[in-house]
Amino acid sequence: MGARDTQGVVALSSRAKRICATLATAASLACTAKPASAPGGEPAPLPSAALRHVPLGLCEDYPEETRSLEEVRRDFGVLKAAGVDVLRVSIGWDGVEPEKDHYDFAFWDAFVEASVQSGIRLIPYVAYTPRWDSDGTPEAYWKTPPRELGEFAEIMGLLAARYRASIGSWEIWNEPDNRDYWLGSAAEYASLLGAGSAAVRRANPRAEVVSGGLAGGVPFLREVFDEHGGAELVDIVNLHAYYETWNPNPLEALPQYLDDVSAIVKRHGGRQAIWLAEVGYSNWRAPDAPAGAPYEHTLDYQAVMLVRTLALAYAHPAVSLVAWYELKDPRSSAPMIGNDHNRHLGVTSADYAPKPAFAALAFTQSLFSRGFEAVDTRVRVSREPSSAVELRAFVTARRTLVLVAWLRTAVPSPLEPRHEVVRVAAPYVRRGTARVYDEQGRPVAAHLAEFARSSVDLSFELDDGEVRVVEEPIVIPRQ
Repeated sequence: MGARDTQGVVALSSRAKRICATLATAASLACTAKPASAPGGEPAPLPSAALRHVPLGLCEDYPEETRSLEEVRRDFGVLKAAGVDVLRVSIGWDGVEPEKDHYDFAFWDAFVEASVQSGIRLIPYVAYTPRWDSDGTPEAYWKTPPRELGEFAEIMGLLAARYRASIGSWEIWNEPDNRDYWLGSAAEYASLLGAGSAAVRRANPRAEVVSGGLAGGVPFLREVFDEHGGAELVDIVNLHAYYETWNPNPLEALPQYLDDVSAIVKRHGGRQAIWLAEVGYSNWRAPDAPAGAPYEHTLDYQAVMLVRTLALAYAHPAVSLVAWYELKDPRSSAPMIGNDHNRHLGVTSADYAPKPAFAALAFTQSLFSRGFEAVDTRVRVSREPSSAVELRAFVTARRTLVLVAWLRTAVPSPLEPRHEVVRVAAPYVRRGTARVYDEQGRPVAAHLAEFARSSVDLSFELDDGEVRVVEEPIVIPRQ
């Protein structure tokens, strides 16, 4: 709902220049942080069909008051520079149909055409009740359930039909379990979902219907599915997660959240895919926030949290898409729902200067974009019983073993900084030297030790507030 800045792209920061070449133009960034190749050149990548592919995207809002096609063009440049091609956007019903049966599709027509030309996959959600169909107060009309559900069905049908050649999914509302965006009950949301879903499927039977991104309220989803038939209405369940920002729980609670939702989906036949199409971490520390580690809610730690979040998401078998919120910070003068965390979630600043999180996004995408296999069960991690090490392991299309490791968030923060040495063994044959990177893809000296000439058996260091990515070229055994 907040306004967004439309300033031009600026040159890459000196930090970003250290990890990738600058190919910035007046319209876009072009930077990719890539791990070094193994000695002797790259082998042929693993067959795509043998790997799991999880699209990675960004999220952005385009309020009617400030949006422009120039801003859209610059945003598409950021996507391309990061190597991602998915964008989650909000289409406001109240903006598209400000008066009953009077429509304004001009901006979205141009937006969708530009996305097609740029090769950007749009995953929009449609939300927010116009005044003319709301019984809500002047302040809350937009998050009040529509007076006439048929009117919502009508706009969903019009949108799905109008963009049927370009948009393959339609998400119904945003965070219906969060009273900042929906004042109705779970039953009322299920009715809205039913009306919107039926309209989309009539207008475009090939389109997928997505449930409104859940703000962590698993009981809300359980009620929609168990008591109101929600499982028959959607093809995809979307989840949101802002651990250690609005959600006070440590990030390592994410797998349990995914397990809880997966259990609901499986109980109803297991047909729906699961998206994490809004995840994020703010680099702003609230003045009244509880005392924490000094690195928390900083620019560098936002990049660390991005890599950790993606590692946990990719390691979970149910996740089929991830999108980071958001592409850029809003301008300081923009109106905003909630506190100032909302102003510091972007991978670039409001003037498009890339943050460390941008480099982290590009680096992670360079590792996983061509496909991967999660192999946690195949690696052996040696650690003490009291160890705080969290580690996820993957085999990538580059024929490398990738280990993403960190020390779990401690609540409360430890009095003394923690330090551990982790040793990992895996049943693969080495074909090169392992390398260690930080969250931005920069090589680091982490006292890496390799204990075997041919097999994977290595150790490296971990400290509080960091993430280490180890990439080792390997020979993939024949199946």
